Amino acid sequence: MDFDSFLASPRWEILQILAENPSSPIELASKLNTTVSYVSQQLKLLDAAGIVVKKKTGASQRGKPRSIFSLSNELLYLTVLTNEFSNKKLLRLTVNHKAIIKIWMIDDVSLHQPIQQIFWKLQENIKDVEGIFLDLSKNEPKVLVLCDSKQIKAGLEAFQKRISSVVECLFISKVQLNKFSLGEIVGLHDPFMLTKNLKGGELKKDE
Repeated sequence: MDFDSFLASPRWEILQILAENPSSPIELASKLNTTVSYVSQQLKLLDAAGIVVKKKTGASQRGKPRSIFSLSNELLYLTVLTNEFSNKKLLRLTVNHKAIIKIWMIDDVSLHQPIQQIFWKLQENIKDVEGIFLDLSKNEPKVLVLCDSKQIKAGLEAFQKRISSVVECLFISKVQLNKFSLGEIVGLHDPFMLTKNLKGGELKKDE
C-alpha cells in the first residue's frame, strides 16, 4: 500500500483526532466540518487497512453514538533517505520506540545522543523510576527523573560525568512535576500517566 497517498487529507486528520481520543463518526464530522456519511466512508477504508478498529457502544438512545472508532495500533511510517540506502517502512511501535521518537523530535540534533544515553542508563533500574520526562520549557531541554533513589541518582551523575554529558538532568518530586503545563513536558517513561494531571507552572531548583 502506498501510505503517502493513503494517509493524505482527510484520513490523516481523522487519525490525528483518534490519536487524541476515540471518537464516533458524528464527533469526527463535527470537528472536520464535513458530513457523517463522508467520514464513515473514510473510516471504512481505514478499518479495511487495519489502521482503526470499530467498537459498538451498545447505546440505543437517539443522539448517542452507537459506534466508536480508535487506533488499532500505534504506528510509525518511516521514510529513510541517505547516501547508503533508502527505504520506507511501517512499524508497530513499542514503548521504547515512542521514547526515542520523542527525543528525535528535539530540533537540536546534537542533543539526541546524550539524552538517549541518559534514557538507556535509567532503563537499568526502570522498575524503581516513576517517570522520565523532557522539560521543553526553556531553550535547552532538560531530562527530569521522578525517582527518590539516592543510589540511582548517584549512579546517573557518575555516568554523566564519565561521558561528559552536556544535558542537564534533574531528579524531581511529583509536587515539582505538577508545576509544569502539559505543553512544557514530554513523557519518555510515564507508566502512571502523570502528564495527564499537570496543572502548569515552572520547576524551581531549590524546592
